Amino acid sequence: MKTLSIHGHRGARGDAPENTLSGFRLGAEIGVDGLEMDVLVSADQRIVVHHDDCLNPELTRTKSGDWLTPPFPLVRELTVTELQCFDVGRARPGSQTAHLFPNQVPADGESPPTLTQVANLQLKHGTAPPLLNIEVKSNPYRPEMTPEPSQYAALLVRELHTYDLLDRCWVQSFDWRVLREVQLLEPDLVTGYLSSSQGNGGNIEPHRTSPWLAGFDPDRFGGNIATAICAAGGRFWGPAFRDLDDQAIKQARSAGIRVHCWTVNEEHDIKEVMDLGVDGLTTDFPERAMRLTGHSAATARTSHRITTRPD
Repeated sequence: MKTLSIHGHRGARGDAPENTLSGFRLGAEIGVDGLEMDVLVSADQRIVVHHDDCLNPELTRTKSGDWLTPPFPLVRELTVTELQCFDVGRARPGSQTAHLFPNQVPADGESPPTLTQVANLQLKHGTAPPLLNIEVKSNPYRPEMTPEPSQYAALLVRELHTYDLLDRCWVQSFDWRVLREVQLLEPDLVTGYLSSSQGNGGNIEPHRTSPWLAGFDPDRFGGNIATAICAAGGRFWGPAFRDLDDQAIKQARSAGIRVHCWTVNEEHDIKEVMDLGVDGLTTDFPERAMRLTGHSAATARTSHRITTRPD
């Protein structure tokens, strides 16, 4: 059986609070090949791990234990010190997050970590630790929320250099503009081009130019998204798993690009993408995916580490 690369979504969100050191620690202990996380920039120009532009009221309390109330502060307006005054270690009772992940074990006292903290955690997991799959959060429709693409890329690459992460991470994004800027600074860094045509908010906009895609709209490449990503310089394609079918996989194989899909949680969906022949998947339930794939973490990590940079 082909070995898939399995990444824990926001750590291991089905079992631990998302984008926290506890979640990343659990993912590493489970034996994932990669730890997927979202990053933004703080007011003091640090790379911090958090999904939403604003602190999420479903996840955030003050240190006194009170749930966050409006107005919700922007991550970009808070320093690292200020961010670490908030607790994101459990889901708010009755919230959508609590409903989706009823077995999530709280970790009270967790604050949004910095990339530095996650990098230090990664180093504690042996000679072949899970790679860091870093998703840059950026939205061309909301440019005020994050630095402009070239500045964003420079800040991220600076920290990747500082903490010796260039060989220990992937960088992925729906905003292909940022990935292009990252590639200009570090051409050998593994970049993943995320895509979705699923409903509102997808970055693939058929028959019109999408501001997300840096001019590499699939319509310019005969509708072939894999070819578009190769032309942009991407090392892997990260599609929403529901966008995949046999033809998409064949196009990716013809283009010589890997397919690492997201976010695959249900058993029948995991089996379906396995049958399609994806190279990897990101999931909120990595233990479930590892069981279904017959995953051997040590073997898989070594295999995927060797071939992190595709030929």
